[in-house]
Amino acid sequence: MKKPYLLAIALLCACQKPGGLPSQGAELMGANASWGNTEGPAIDSKGNLFFTSRGSYKGIVRWDSKDGFAEWLTVATKEGPGGLYIDDADNIFVTATGEQQILKVTPDKKVTVVAEKFDAMPGKSKGPNDLVVSPDGTIYFTDPNGYDGTSPNGTIYRIGKDGKTTVFSQEVTGPNGIILSADKKTVFVSHNVAKDTSHIVKWKLNADGTAGAMEQVATVEGCQADGMDINKDGDIWLTCYSHGVAYLVGQDGRLKSRITTAQPALTNVIFGRGAGRQWLYFTSSDMDRITGYVYRTYVPVGGLR
Repeated sequence: MKKPYLLAIALLCACQKPGGLPSQGAELMGANASWGNTEGPAIDSKGNLFFTSRGSYKGIVRWDSKDGFAEWLTVATKEGPGGLYIDDADNIFVTATGEQQILKVTPDKKVTVVAEKFDAMPGKSKGPNDLVVSPDGTIYFTDPNGYDGTSPNGTIYRIGKDGKTTVFSQEVTGPNGIILSADKKTVFVSHNVAKDTSHIVKWKLNADGTAGAMEQVATVEGCQADGMDINKDGDIWLTCYSHGVAYLVGQDGRLKSRITTAQPALTNVIFGRGAGRQWLYFTSSDMDRITGYVYRTYVPVGGLR
């Protein structure tokens, strides 16, 4: 394993790639044919990594620095689980794509259904994809109808503190990655308007948690937008599925740097927590979704937690 300071130096000395962006690679942490398509990386309070496996093993995989990777919980077995979010009490929230449910998993692996039967567009939706949980317990999640900009608009949902699920927005095609700003007053969503043209949009939250006016943040060419995470400066790391690249998108919408991975089917990204908040973890696979991969790299500006 490379030392963090060596990786930081490598970033500062990174070569200029087309478009003039500083570029760095990511180190492979692990690969497994049973994972198929990996998704939903999330970090608990102890620094352990969890992610979803959608191959022959359908469930959640756990990694820690001592014991490495291990199957942790079989769950959402129709298509495999999608996105994960871990709250401050180490509860894991899961999108169960095939089951069309949002699940909560406690640290002792007790599973409950948080939401179901919420489909606003029966017969069109792909099922819940990614999610984020506010400290007050409000959950926002995406449910796309497609991923290349050619399908009808998808749905972004909100689960309030009262447990009721409502439509947050149906303004964009293929809503995919979803995150909150540092002050938890803005929701960001990534989506595609064409096969290789991605947008990041945002909504300021009204006092009741509903969506204000949608605003455009960035357009990224040569990208099929997938998961995101935000750093402490308010810049966003956006993963590009099928391109094997993640871009750092500034608050002004400009691309600031990029990270590349050996496998192209890059699905999602998460910052580490605490002392490890400058590590970025990536989930990926080959384009046939046969073997799943997990990568990481060290960056100068860390995440929020």
